[in-house]
Amino acid sequence: MAEEYDLVEPTKRTAKKPFPTYRLRSDVLAAMSRSVSYRRRAVDDTDQKVVDHVREYGFVTNQTIRRLFDIHVYAARDLLNSLRERQILEKIGDARGGTGVKYGPGPKFPRGRF
Repeated sequence: MAEEYDLVEPTKRTAKKPFPTYRLRSDVLAAMSRSVSYRRRAVDDTDQKVVDHVREYGFVTNQTIRRLFDIHVYAARDLLNSLRERQILEKIGDARGGTGVKYGPGPKFPRGRF
C-alpha cells in the first residue's frame, strides 16, 4: 500500500501538462536544509517572504534580502528590481544608492496573502 507523503509538487509552468515537471515543496526543501545541493525557491514563496517582512518591519533593504535568502548582492538587486517593476515595492526616502536605500509597500502591495 503506497502512502502519500506530499514531498513534491508540479512546477507552475508545467502543472497543467499531461507529464509535469516536479520539484520539492518549499517547506520540504527548507526542512532538508543543507542536505540538498540546490536552493531553488519558487517566485511566489520568495515574494511572499519579502511581503511578510515588509508588513512586519515597514521596509526592506538589499542587505535584508541577502540575509533572508542567502544570495549575492546582485541577485538581491535583481529581486528588488523585479518587485519594483511589478509595483509591489517602491523606494522610500531620498537615498539614491548604497546601504541607505529602503523599499516599502508599492501601489500593488498585496493586502492579504498572495
